[in-house]
Amino acid sequence: MQDKILLGFLMNGQFTGYEVKKIMEHSTEFFFTTSAGSIYPAFQKLVAEGLADVRQEVEEGRVKKIYSITEKGRHVFLQWLGDPPSLVKYRDEALLRIFFFSHCPEERRKEEIRSYVDQIESTLNQIRSIEDHVRREADEFQVQTLQFGLDYYGFLKRWYEQFLQTYL
Repeated sequence: MQDKILLGFLMNGQFTGYEVKKIMEHSTEFFFTTSAGSIYPAFQKLVAEGLADVRQEVEEGRVKKIYSITEKGRHVFLQWLGDPPSLVKYRDEALLRIFFFSHCPEERRKEEIRSYVDQIESTLNQIRSIEDHVRREADEFQVQTLQFGLDYYGFLKRWYEQFLQTYL
């Protein structure tokens, strides 16, 4: 999937690996992310497969690799975009822990859920911090994925808070 993310960003222009990672921090990170350390090997693979090109520039004494998509890369990306997505099975470690809560002391259960709600709130705040920028700069589909993130994490927060009040 990482290759598709990188190709998708290259559909918008030429970027360095660092620039792509920064763009991801303000867009796809909340639903699909990749580490900075894996971006460069993934770009190398795209170049080797003829899906991307790379050129080097020297800026302030440092060599920068700038990646761009090839026609073959465009074709592969657009073909992937046209395929129906697979439904992913939901994974939530907090929910898994709740499943086994009967083996956990009550106070520890409350701590776990409060901690998880705090993490969810932190993620909501991160999304809200980029919301104005995304709504101004992004296209309608990117704005809708942002809205999904707000709705999704808002739902999680409400569900876990209600669980805490009702069962703990």
